[in-house]
Amino acid sequence: MSNAATQNTCVKIPDEATLLLVEDDPSLRRSLRRLLELERASVIEAANGEDAIDVIERDEARLLDAVVTDLKMPVVSGFELIAVLMECRPALPVVAMSAAVHLPAGLLPVPLLVKPFEPEELVRTVAPLVLKSQTMRRQAEQTRADAAESRSVARHQRTISRDQMVRSGDLKVVLTELRRRMALQAGASQRRGR
Repeated sequence: MSNAATQNTCVKIPDEATLLLVEDDPSLRRSLRRLLELERASVIEAANGEDAIDVIERDEARLLDAVVTDLKMPVVSGFELIAVLMECRPALPVVAMSAAVHLPAGLLPVPLLVKPFEPEELVRTVAPLVLKSQTMRRQAEQTRADAAESRSVARHQRTISRDQMVRSGDLKVVLTELRRRMALQAGASQRRGR
């Protein structure tokens, strides 16, 4: 799997993508990792679905851009992992890999790469999913930033409103005091005028 092979495609995995690679065959996992790292992706490895679930549970910041998983693995299969992800992290894109050529149609709600596959096929499959994942994350971050800015503006407006209410209250106090003084002066004038 050479870098030249992956450069022949027009599609490229976005820089700094973070991928979870779930494969029980260590040599295939290493080969796929090298290929993905040549694409400048950060790769986290898991030997089976259970290890993958542990990694995903620790991904509280939701920095994973996609999961590439084998289907047939010990402990927790790729099918089970995909089902868990569909339930708990439906926005996290998943690509399945399998050596089984005759999987029933419609069995998987995710793209399937049949082993052995060409490096370009992996890149073409993963790249748009990563791009979509990163776009959604940026939009969510922008929405959170906009919400924080709106809360800040609202706090500032409440402060201004309170200040104005205080000033209005001060004006009423001044008005009340002014009326009291005017009444006293009027009363004093009337007493002098008698």
